[in-house]
Amino acid sequence: MNGQQEAARDAAGPMGDRAAPSVPAPPWWAPAALAWSFLTAFPAPRVAAAPATLAAAVGLFPLVGAVLGALIGGLGLALDLLWPAGPTAAALLAAAALSTGGLHLDGLMDTADGVFGGQSTEHRLAIMRDSRVGAFGAAAGSLALLAQYACLSALVGVDRLRALIAAAAVSRWAMVAAAAAFPSARATGLGAVFRDAVGRGVLVRATVFAVLIAALAGPLGLAALAVAGVLTTLIGRLFVRRLGGLTGDTYGALAVIVETAVLYLAAAWYRAG
Repeated sequence: MNGQQEAARDAAGPMGDRAAPSVPAPPWWAPAALAWSFLTAFPAPRVAAAPATLAAAVGLFPLVGAVLGALIGGLGLALDLLWPAGPTAAALLAAAALSTGGLHLDGLMDTADGVFGGQSTEHRLAIMRDSRVGAFGAAAGSLALLAQYACLSALVGVDRLRALIAAAAVSRWAMVAAAAAFPSARATGLGAVFRDAVGRGVLVRATVFAVLIAALAGPLGLAALAVAGVLTTLIGRLFVRRLGGLTGDTYGALAVIVETAVLYLAAAWYRAG
């Protein structure tokens, strides 16, 4: 079981026992470890997903995204010394998939199958629970990878690093913003737990991190944050209309869509000089 699965199991399980007075207070770094476990496939110390810890962890999502973007972008700087743009872009996509365990891409494929393949809300949600990938899911996953490959092939060096940091940070912020703005499609499950963890304070903290990271990325970062806000609103409304709310899969789908859109923005931005 990888870190993401353990974090999901802990968060979706009964939290009342973990919050009992006999349980020691979590260490100060527990939210960071939990956020890292949720969003990456890298090992992290296991901590109990008590409500307060989970809420603090979600507020760190943009920061974790920025770290992931920096790692992938830094790898790109090294690979630029070995390969031309195309092979480097392919290697970075593989590294990104491995670093997240393919979690968000899987959510995109499941969401596409459900949103576009069902005849009713209940049918769409049932399709999304099916582990098999249908035609819509395969098309969505393939197009997302193709689009990101094209953008990463057009971006090189520090420009690509800056774009990856901005894309990864604001796409994780979009997950938090969507959870705050839209209802959950199911009463139980990881998506519902995530939704319940996002209060006003969590959204404010996540937004502060996202704005600071976007500002460090310059005008591109601030434009990326604006794009993320617009897409979160439009796509969230689509999910509510088709599914009755959001699920864990739809949060992953939103992250991939926003990340891809920001990479397209960056490719156009740097081409225009």
